[in-house]
Amino acid sequence: MLNRRRFLSAAVATSALSLGMRPSIVKAADDYPNRLIRIIVGYATGGNVDVPARLFAPELQRILGVPVIIENRPGASGVTAAEAIVHMPPDGYNIIWATSASHSVSVVALAPLPFDPVKDFSPVTLISEDPNVIVCTSDFPAADSINAFLAYAKAHPGTPIGTSGPATSGRFAVELMRPKLGVELTVVPYKSTGPLLTDLAGKHIPLGIMGASTAVPFITDKSIRAIAMTSIKRSRVLPDIPTFDETVSKGFDAVAWSALFAPPATPAPIVQKLNAAMRQAAELPAIKKWFDESGLEVPMSSPEELTTFMKADIEKWVQVAKDNNLKIETQ
Repeated sequence: MLNRRRFLSAAVATSALSLGMRPSIVKAADDYPNRLIRIIVGYATGGNVDVPARLFAPELQRILGVPVIIENRPGASGVTAAEAIVHMPPDGYNIIWATSASHSVSVVALAPLPFDPVKDFSPVTLISEDPNVIVCTSDFPAADSINAFLAYAKAHPGTPIGTSGPATSGRFAVELMRPKLGVELTVVPYKSTGPLLTDLAGKHIPLGIMGASTAVPFITDKSIRAIAMTSIKRSRVLPDIPTFDETVSKGFDAVAWSALFAPPATPAPIVQKLNAAMRQAAELPAIKKWFDESGLEVPMSSPEELTTFMKADIEKWVQVAKDNNLKIETQ
């Protein structure tokens, strides 16, 4: 452990000095971490954002050699927690496990935001991507193919489709369907995925859209059915479900994602240490197994790659909002 930490500290310090960083910053990175690290999650305990964060925390603790705990601050699709991080010291001891809801879709769905998701954070790494899946009740009459679903939707404009909230990639995937596929569905935003799944299983709403990682158990037990993926690639856990991209609309892509951010102006050497620790943890067999079984893609990225990815995602949803003249009711 000590050898690994000394090696990492030396490597970061050498890199920092080569970039002309101030000695005080190099010293801070060399000493980091030397006390408890808090990962803030903007969602409730036990949810699909909280669970992987708690999976990583003990491994990061082992790798970094200091306590790593999770603190849940649910509210406003993760925006409440994100706003809190913006005002915390840039020392790497408070970081946020954020999502596309707080750092991409929210730019449109929850505008005006109390922060700029690009400028007001220090990106660490993209953690995962969760492809959305359109699901339906077990007796929905057009679930056998994407073409059958589209024909039904066009013949029945205004058919309701539930989402797990207004600020979700699933909610905006439905909006993307309007110009891309010529489909008019009525969005019904739920407070969370749980009530939506209950209503789908009870046949109170015909359609829904959610992350594949959440939907799989309910598709497996046949309480709901899957129609189409909104990602470019098929899901590993739903390999038989086609994508819009491969069938009717090349380039159709709407996925949820999670990423790690630090407060603004966090020194690059500290960000690099966090990035290295996350990458190392992601390769551990137990974590790889959990992600594989959940159907989540685990890209892990450089901070620069995360920024580029996030900017492109924001631009896509801003354009969708403009194209559809969206006026979002947030709750």
